[in-house]
Amino acid sequence: AKLKEALLEGVELQRAEINAIANNPDAPTFANTMVAFQLAGAPLDRAGSIYGVMTSNIGSDDYQAMDAEVSPILSAAGDEISFNEKLFQRVRAIADGAAAAGLTPEQTRIAVRSRDSFIRSGVALDAAGKARLGEINTALSNAFTSFSQKVVADENSWTVIEDEAGLAGLPNDAKAAAAGAARRRNVTGWAIVNTRSSVDPFLSFADDRALREKVWRKFVGRGDNGDANDTNAVIAEIVRLRHERARLLGYRNHAELRMQDTMAKTPAAAMALMNRVWAPAKARVAEEVADMRK
Repeated sequence: AKLKEALLEGVELQRAEINAIANNPDAPTFANTMVAFQLAGAPLDRAGSIYGVMTSNIGSDDYQAMDAEVSPILSAAGDEISFNEKLFQRVRAIADGAAAAGLTPEQTRIAVRSRDSFIRSGVALDAAGKARLGEINTALSNAFTSFSQKVVADENSWTVIEDEAGLAGLPNDAKAAAAGAARRRNVTGWAIVNTRSSVDPFLSFADDRALREKVWRKFVGRGDNGDANDTNAVIAEIVRLRHERARLLGYRNHAELRMQDTMAKTPAAAMALMNRVWAPAKARVAEEVADMRK
């Protein structure tokens, strides 16, 4: 309840700070616009950091319920900033006039990237376009929440090892962690919880190949088991919404939109780099596997 209250208060504080910047009667400067914009929303950022950790790692019913309620509110608050015409005009004036104002390269970079980010976020769309983009962003926020909750639910499962021989090869701290996990879940033996921090040590050190495969398959199968926690339909919806958003913003697909603020700039350039790296990387892996086998 306190975290939810902090988030909602943070949204209101951020709204007031953004409106003060956007409605400032003074001419836009780097100090009164860009610096103020960078500093706006600090309480929300702090609460948001805790919110992200708790919803992604705890995943209890109360946090999931709060996440479903708060996530679309945070999405709408972000859109409110992205669609703020007055704020955008101030940022654009600073970016476009950076040379004349004698801004440093670092200041210019901040202003230009902020201006371009506003454009990629839909500030130039008409009213109908902004309304639809807001709907897409809220739907995506809900889909991401659903995806995360389903994965966390699958991570709250475990593999039980009844015979201590199945722990052969594990260091003592990993054995103790598995024993403690079993006690907390009221199961007999040892439990390898379906999280990376529990799975990785088992895969690294356990001697029993069949058990390693069982633990591995359970871990990589999170969200892909055709049950209540299956994420395939959610993934398809995310892909569909991302494609619609990209087309609405004037891009052919999500990859083009996503690559705009990167060094590669285009999906083709990124793939070209990956393909150049791929063959040498595979060769190096083969060398390392041979070394490990020795």
